[in-house]
Amino acid sequence: MKCFPGWLCMVSATIMALVGGAGCGGGGSSWLLDAGFGLKQAKKENRPILFYFKEWDSTQHRNMRMQVLDHAEVKRELRETVNIELEFAWSDPYRKIYGVQKPQVCVMCDSQGNKVGTGLYVNPVPTVPRFLEWLRESKSLAKGVSTEGSPANK
Repeated sequence: MKCFPGWLCMVSATIMALVGGAGCGGGGSSWLLDAGFGLKQAKKENRPILFYFKEWDSTQHRNMRMQVLDHAEVKRELRETVNIELEFAWSDPYRKIYGVQKPQVCVMCDSQGNKVGTGLYVNPVPTVPRFLEWLRESKSLAKGVSTEGSPANK
C-alpha cells in the first residue's frame, strides 16, 4: 500500500481494518487504498473498478459504510469489482481524471480505468436498493465499454 505521509498510511490501514475494508470483508468485498495497484489488478483480472471518493472523518462516510457498503447484498455485488476507496482531499489526480468535484461520490470504470455512466453522489446516503440499482447498471456498462484512451495505459 502506498500513500503519503507515512503515518497517514498506518492510520488509514488501521481504520480500514476496523471497519471491514482493505482485505477484511469477512468473505464480502474488500477495499484498496492504492489506486495504481487497483487499476493494475482490475486490468489483470478483467474486472470493473468502483472508485469511492470519500472524506474519512465525515458522518456521511461512516453512514455510507454502515448502512450501505456493509450490507450483505451490496458486499456480494462488490465481489465482482475492484473497489478503491480514495480520500477526496488527497486524490487530486484521480478526481481530475474522473471529473469528481466533491467528496462522497462513487464512480464506476471498466477494467481499463475508463469511466462509464454517471457517478453517484452518496450524500445523503442512498438506500440499499438505490445503490444496488446504480451499481448493477454501472457494472453492466463497465463490462461493455471500449478500452481506448485509458488512464491506466498512460
